[in-house]
Amino acid sequence: MSERIRVGTREELERRGVLVVSAPHRRIAVFADGGEVFAVDNRCPHMGFPLERGSVRDGILTCDWHHARFDLRSGCTFDLFADDVPRFATAVEDGVVFVDPLPTKPQDKAYHLRRLRRGIEQDVPLVQAKSLLALVEGGAEVEAIASQVATYASQNLSDFSEGMVRLACVANLYPYLSRETAYQALLYAIRRVATEANRSVPRRERQPLESEEHDTETLDRWLRQWVSTRHRDAAERTILTALHRGLPPADVAHLLFSGASERLFANNGHLLDFSNKAFELVELLGWPTAKELFPLLMIQLTQTRGAEETTEWHHPIEIVEPLRASFEALPDLLERGRSQEWKDGEALVDSLLGDDPIVIVEALKGALADGAAPHDLSRRVAYAAALRLARFATSNEVTDWLSCQHTMNYANAVHQAVRRSPTPDVVRAIFQAAIAVYMDRYLNVPPARLPSERGRGTDLPEEPRAIRRALLDALDQRGAIDTAARLVSRYLRGGHPVADLIDTLTLATVREDLDFHTLQVLDACVRQYFEWEGGPEAEHVLVGAVRSLAAQCPTRRAGQQTAMIALRLHRGDNVFEGEEAQGPS
Repeated sequence: MSERIRVGTREELERRGVLVVSAPHRRIAVFADGGEVFAVDNRCPHMGFPLERGSVRDGILTCDWHHARFDLRSGCTFDLFADDVPRFATAVEDGVVFVDPLPTKPQDKAYHLRRLRRGIEQDVPLVQAKSLLALVEGGAEVEAIASQVATYASQNLSDFSEGMVRLACVANLYPYLSRETAYQALLYAIRRVATEANRSVPRRERQPLESEEHDTETLDRWLRQWVSTRHRDAAERTILTALHRGLPPADVAHLLFSGASERLFANNGHLLDFSNKAFELVELLGWPTAKELFPLLMIQLTQTRGAEETTEWHHPIEIVEPLRASFEALPDLLERGRSQEWKDGEALVDSLLGDDPIVIVEALKGALADGAAPHDLSRRVAYAAALRLARFATSNEVTDWLSCQHTMNYANAVHQAVRRSPTPDVVRAIFQAAIAVYMDRYLNVPPARLPSERGRGTDLPEEPRAIRRALLDALDQRGAIDTAARLVSRYLRGGHPVADLIDTLTLATVREDLDFHTLQVLDACVRQYFEWEGGPEAEHVLVGAVRSLAAQCPTRRAGQQTAMIALRLHRGDNVFEGEEAQGPS
């Protein structure tokens, strides 16, 4: 033992049962039991109660606060909610007890990643939070954390779940986040993955076809057939075959996104959006992870319903048939547009927000024929979707926001898909997104005014930190939708760093007990903000994001309570004495 600490005499320890000594960054409780000497961290790993106040019997230490029990010999807990307690080596020389100041297990990045995995496996949020906090504070890369979570999910989930969507959104936003926000955002995702995996039947592994002779066109034709006939096993083997053959990412993107757009606006847009999120995770973690993550999409890919199976897209106006006809024309339209230079973007957005779906379809076809690049077209459809949020009429029910959220998330996913693979079968998703925007038109009646249409106002702060604090305060209040929008507008018009605003909006989102839709909207709107950065459209997009958030705030914030308990334990607060207590036990 190096730099060991003197505890006291063996006689004194036997008489008192426990002695506590100070070591760097912690206090260590040394126990005598059954003729042996044991040492553990004095803070209960559950919520920090001093273990010196606990009781020992038959080699088991019981914390007096929540009755978590620990094996003194190993430090392992018998009660999984509590987490294992760090153990320290002891020695007795000439009747004097010494303890090593360092735990027997090094608490490095690898240790905390294993601990995080165990917290996910056992579905214990506080263990997840403490492990995650140590990783983030220690500077662990988001790729390492996300890889641990994604690998576990691929082995224990049956489909690409809400938790995985949360994880992808947080990974996208991560470059703009402070450590505190990054910690809370990752925990928001990881808690959900753990809960879902705990309830899920693990996916049965399937294999690629045993041949190297299938060309891309055949795999594409087959996948569309399996989607149409809802054949999950066949679809998965086809995707795995494409990956096994080593097709480039653009070709795989074509397969996946054309399959996801085979049904119109499938599952309210979730199918294509989830496919995009899976792609984003693969791009973050490395292409080899595609064979682990893409199979999770196969249930949704083959089983979800499309909008053509609903009444709204057929009545009172038949939309499905004109859409299908426009899809047939796409190869020719794209070819005609190659020699043209399109310049009529503003007029297109006006058309997208109009009241006639046939006019919208024709406007999109005309734009392609006139030379509009597919990614520019999808960008404008996504902007129109953001305007639906920015102009959402609060006279509608709160649940009506969900329709606009679905459309925004889908439109952004379409834009990302088209960037990866601008083939006709992927470009057709732009038309589906535009019709989804049309379907939400009634939610802008009457249209809410944008902050820029309300005048500057003198009741808002000017300094950037003050604006961000005021924004969080506004989101503590029920229904502060217009105030939150004005604060975001004030911040952006002041020319302040957008990364700090994204950090604040992310914190405001993940501290709430909300499902994944609102975080998806923020992620989508941040992506679209940078598509329009420098123009008024960029402000409108983030105004849409914060209005969507403000409509649902505040909630109980139970998840944030867990995050804050772990944070207080990490910095040494005496949680058991109340929030005002500070310092190590």
